[in-house]
Amino acid sequence: MSEYTLEIKQIVDYPRCRIYRQFVQALIADRSIRVSGGSGLFYFVVLCSYANFRTSYKRIDGISYTIYPGEWIMSVEELSRYFRTRFRRQTLAALEGLQKKGLISFLVLGHGKLVKFK
Repeated sequence: MSEYTLEIKQIVDYPRCRIYRQFVQALIADRSIRVSGGSGLFYFVVLCSYANFRTSYKRIDGISYTIYPGEWIMSVEELSRYFRTRFRRQTLAALEGLQKKGLISFLVLGHGKLVKFK
């Protein structure tokens, strides 16, 4: 079996499956895809496309956040656009659904304005 190497443009490291950011961005942009369902697959794929590969730092509203590999931080408003939800509570409900399934864990930060997930 040949040695498997992770490419920079890959989102996740699976030996037989590669998911590319361009593909996920095309999914997000395609309004014909129905996103409201019970599985949460669309939401999970969107979150995976924003996960970090290496430790980085992000400054939001004067506060510096450390983002470790496999994590990301963004505003609830921005995440709502990606999830195609109208209300904050719908976005958080989608995250809670994924958390209940054991796929992610998330924290609400910055007085409820930011979400950090891994």
